[in-house]
Amino acid sequence: MSDALLVLSGEELLDDLARCSAAAGYTMVVADPARCRHQWLRASAVVADRAALEVLGHIELPNRPGLFAVGTAGDDGELWRAGLSLGAAGGFVLPDEEEALVAALSRVREPRSRSAGTIAVIGGHGGAGASTLAAAIALTAAQTSTVLLLDVDQAGAGADLLLGIEAEPGLRWSEVNGETGAIGGAALRAAVPRSRGVGVLACARDDPQPLRPDTVVAALDAARGAGDVVVADVGREPGPVTSGVLDSMDVLIVISTATVPGVAATRRTVARLLGEREPRLVVRGPAPGGLQADEIARSIGVPLLCGLRPDPRLPARCESGGLALGRFSPLARAANTICDLARVGRR
Repeated sequence: MSDALLVLSGEELLDDLARCSAAAGYTMVVADPARCRHQWLRASAVVADRAALEVLGHIELPNRPGLFAVGTAGDDGELWRAGLSLGAAGGFVLPDEEEALVAALSRVREPRSRSAGTIAVIGGHGGAGASTLAAAIALTAAQTSTVLLLDVDQAGAGADLLLGIEAEPGLRWSEVNGETGAIGGAALRAAVPRSRGVGVLACARDDPQPLRPDTVVAALDAARGAGDVVVADVGREPGPVTSGVLDSMDVLIVISTATVPGVAATRRTVARLLGEREPRLVVRGPAPGGLQADEIARSIGVPLLCGLRPDPRLPARCESGGLALGRFSPLARAANTICDLARVGRR
């Protein structure tokens, strides 16, 4: 959503805001304030009226720069107080202050440092290799960045186990559950167990406690705010945890095996979980029936990012001390391709 202006407003102000958006060089995106997390995290700037600000105040979105309150001459001080409580950079009465709003929006578009990337990996079906790919991406990104690997697939074995640090002391989800906006990024980075530069937040062994969506999103936002690359291993069950994570991601990766059952299951997973989101597909071989990666992508309806050739040495690497990436292994090449797409993990 490069140079997008997110508009959270009733119809009364839409024409005024469309003029301001065009004058400041933005593409205007109108969204429902109750379901705008994806756009909120990515838009260059946000304008919101009183009704939208009241909704935003109850859904615990992270504060962000470039938020402006807008209203008409009839709005009272409640509008501005609501905007200030969310960190708004200013308030404008329309149409009288259109020029001032255009100037403020233009200042937001001035170059600033880019935030760290976020990548989610979703298995199209059981055994597709999502957890292994997520761990490989995290290890690759950790060559140049601080990384947090979020394990939000409670049906999996655990990212800490995959990296060989399941016995290491450190923070697990059961110790974070219930926390929301109070999580500090630096404190979280220091508290989780680490392996080769990758911090891991996973469930404790045999912990049946379900993850709380507000906690998961707060941890994700804290890591992002601290400048960490965030890689999430996401389960296939729809729900608020999955939706919150997917809405927060810059890059969504779906992985499927090159088998007829795998492709059929992945097609269903994409339909159930991803909706209008725009994932990219990784196809893992072998292809016993001769299915080609581009054919699989067309069947699933997701653009192909890359294929992943089988690596007979990979299971042994995972069993002895945690996942290790061979420098030129198929998994390492796929992880590098994904990091390049997300613009993280570059030397």
